[in-house]
Parts: sequence; structure tokens; C-alpha cells
Amino acid sequence: MLLVALLIAGQAAAGPITIGKAKRQHAGIVLATLQASRIRQSIRALGVVLDPAPLIRLSGSIATLKAQVAAAKAKVVLERQQMSQASALYKGHTTSLANYQKAAEDLASNQALLTDAQVKRAAQLASTKATWGAVMASVLRHDGEPLPQLVAGKAILIGLSLPPGTTLASPPQHAEAEVAGTRIPLRLIGPVPGRLGRYPGQSFLYQAAAQPGVPVGTTVSATLPVGPQRKGVLVPGSAVIWRDGHALVFRAAKGGRYQPVRIATKAPRGSGYFVVRKLHPGDHVVVRGGGVLLGLLEHTPAPPDDD
Repeated sequence: MLLVALLIAGQAAAGPITIGKAKRQHAGIVLATLQASRIRQSIRALGVVLDPAPLIRLSGSIATLKAQVAAAKAKVVLERQQMSQASALYKGHTTSLANYQKAAEDLASNQALLTDAQVKRAAQLASTKATWGAVMASVLRHDGEPLPQLVAGKAILIGLSLPPGTTLASPPQHAEAEVAGTRIPLRLIGPVPGRLGRYPGQSFLYQAAAQPGVPVGTTVSATLPVGPQRKGVLVPGSAVIWRDGHALVFRAAKGGRYQPVRIATKAPRGSGYFVVRKLHPGDHVVVRGGGVLLGLLEHTPAPPDDD
């Protein structure tokens, strides 16, 4: 208290607080240099590790229907060739009407089989799209990634959903999730019409590398970044001094001057706060000894608001 009283005696009524080197050392003032930082707004999603077996079976069904369509097409091509030959022979009076009619009936029969196979395949694909979304339907249709990895046990599927009333027009291609206490990177497959995660909201399907000891049904918590990145600085929590319900930091300048700066604390990050205004990378702020400066500040006008 004696030190504070001595410092106050020579302090001006307004402007930055100025104290000499000896008094700064006696007050134990320590500075830290602010580093550039970036932040993006994020939404918390809650999900689950999905069983890949239904999708693998569905892929097999789609492949079977695809093969049936291909076989039916080949049969129709063959029957058309035979029909063309039968027609030429019949016109040349070298085959009977019965043979000509038999060729026509065989062609019509195989065309009907082709149409039936195509309808079944289209219905299966439409059902898959309605359940798993357009992207996953395309993956299953073409046996694309991550299907081979799922079959080999090298990848897992994670279904995430958003809280009710929250939507994302463009879900992030990459995100980070916490699974069984481990943080893992996720890669987007695509949006899903139905509910996959723990929230009854918009759902997305992500993939990740296989995680040992993480069974199907494990709860997943993920942070989905949204919006543009914002540039700012990370202010250590030890630099923040509270005055009249507002957060202040003391920015150091040449000549032993300390400028009080009011900051917003709406973006806590780790052991500090992400700040986008008034402070800049390279600024020096007080991280120890701020209480002494606060005592001096009580005899000066409050700094302007950050808003």
C-alpha cells in the first residue's frame, strides 16, 4: 500500500499511467508479447460411431442389381442381332414365319426383363439416396471411398447431428471430433436426410481412420467450424484485470507508460481470451503486477468501451 501511495502521488489525472524503472521493478511488473491468432465460430455436434455392415450389404445389393441390368442389356443386344438375322432370312424366304415370330418374342421378353432390372435398380438407388443422401448413394453406386476402407476395417463412419433449429448450408469438409477421450480428424462424406447423431437436427456423415478400442455406438462430440476466420490476438488470462465489471489489460509503451485497454471476453480460448479489437500482435501487456497499476487507475477516468 505504501508503494501504491507513493506512485499515486506523482500520477497525472488522465492518460497512460507512467512509472519509473526502479518502481516498476519494485512492483514486480512482468510483460508478455501478444501473438497473432485466428478463430472461427463453431457449432457443437453430437454423434455416434455407426455400424458399417448395413451400408456394406446395401453396396452388395446395388452391385447385384447393376450386374443384372448389365446381363439383361447384353441379352437384349444379342436378341436384336438374332432378330435382325431372322428378319432378313424371312424377307428372303429362307426361314419360316414361326422362326421369325419366335425371334421377335424372345427380343420382347428380354426387353421386358431389362426394363424390370432397370426399375429395380432405380428404386434401390432412390431408396438409398432418401436414406443416406446423394453423396453416399453415389459412393455405393460406384464402390467409391470410403467403402473399400470400411470393408478392410481401416475406416469408421461417424454420424453427426446438430441441435434443433441449427442448420448448415455448407458443412465443413474437415472437422475434429472427440471419441472415447481421443481427438481425431474427420472428413465429410455428405449430408444425410435422416437422423444419424444424438441431436434431433440436421445430420451429416463423416469418415475417420479406424480407432482401436472404439466400438460401434460410441458417442462422438465434434466441433464444426462455420463462417470466415477472424484474426486477432490471444490475451493471457493473467493479463486481465477486472474493474467495475469490465475486463482491462495494461498495454506497455516506451518510457514506462501503461495504457489501460478495455477488452471483450466473449471468446474464451484455453487459458485466455481471443481479442479482435484494440490489441495487436507484438503488443506488450502486463501479466504480473497489474494490481499496482489498477490502484493507480482508480484515480483516472475509465478507458473507453470496446463496443
